[in-house]
Amino acid sequence: MSANPVVIIQARMGSTRLPGKTMMEIAGRRLIDWVLDGARAIKNARGIIVAIPENPEDDPLEAYLNERGVSCFRGSSEDVLDRFYRAALEAKADPVIRLCADSPLPSAEYMDMMIETHLKTGADHTHNDGLFPLGSYGEVVSFTTLERMWREAKTVHCREHVTPFIHENPQSFRVNRVQAPAWMQRDYRLTIDTAKDREMMETLFRAMMDQGLPVNFTNAMAVLEARPEIAAINSTVPQKDWRKGE
Repeated sequence: MSANPVVIIQARMGSTRLPGKTMMEIAGRRLIDWVLDGARAIKNARGIIVAIPENPEDDPLEAYLNERGVSCFRGSSEDVLDRFYRAALEAKADPVIRLCADSPLPSAEYMDMMIETHLKTGADHTHNDGLFPLGSYGEVVSFTTLERMWREAKTVHCREHVTPFIHENPQSFRVNRVQAPAWMQRDYRLTIDTAKDREMMETLFRAMMDQGLPVNFTNAMAVLEARPEIAAINSTVPQKDWRKGE
């Protein structure tokens, strides 16, 4: 079967630290719209689907996306691995490019590098290696690997997240790591999980727009290099970590 790289965006309205953030406005547009812009810029992807929980609170998100012709899949709220697997099955995705709906600045250049390397090496799982802005990269997983995780992963945290099973059993998978180019290797926090994150991203997006620059990862990096005070807005926000049960 020929490759069919599809982006699956993991989205929900029920964030514990910033409820409803997926539909919040950032610089005049909803967060999910910015995320979709980033996904569409990935040249090696052939499709996009948003995987949403079946909870009633997520109905407005599905309605909003349907109005804009964006494909959605509804699945389990707690068993995110199951939701992700069934979305990939429906989309006939192989490999799957996983992005999160709280990260509006994925690097299309880096993700294209990941997809190309994944296909050339025949890896099971391809992800980032080394320093890179948090929230600006995803990961690539072959469908057979996703199906294996879906069948074999039993622990709660392996079902609540998508790829911990690979990280906990690296010897059982062909894992490929792609290092970002030197100019991308920064420790900025480009994800939205708190009010401080939202403030930082609003400021960053407005700065790009004020300069007449398209809002994308490359331009964001240039602005942050020139204006470190913007990156400082959310630099002390702690990141949640599934390894610590968060």
